Amino acid sequence: MNDMTTLRNEYLDDRQIDDLETMSLEEYKYHVTMDHFLFVEGHGILVDDFTGRRFAASKEQLDILIAYLQEEREKMPKHDKRYL
Repeated sequence: MNDMTTLRNEYLDDRQIDDLETMSLEEYKYHVTMDHFLFVEGHGILVDDFTGRRFAASKEQLDILIAYLQEEREKMPKHDKRYL
C-alpha cells in the first residue's frame, strides 16, 4: 500500500468509519455530528477533517456549496433499506 492509502485506512480505523454503502443512517449521523467528515475550524472555515482542505470561508460560500450538494443529491440513489 502507498502512504496515502495507509494514512486513510488509519484515519478511518481511528474514527471507526466503515463503508458508507453499508453504514446505518444513525451511524452516519453520528460521524457527521462528531465532525469526522467536515468541521468549522477556529477561524470559521469549513474544512475536511482528514485532509484539512478548505471548502468554505463564509456563509455565502457555504450557501453555494449547499446549493451544489442539493443538485448532486438528485443524482444519487436512496439509501439501501437493508442498512437503515
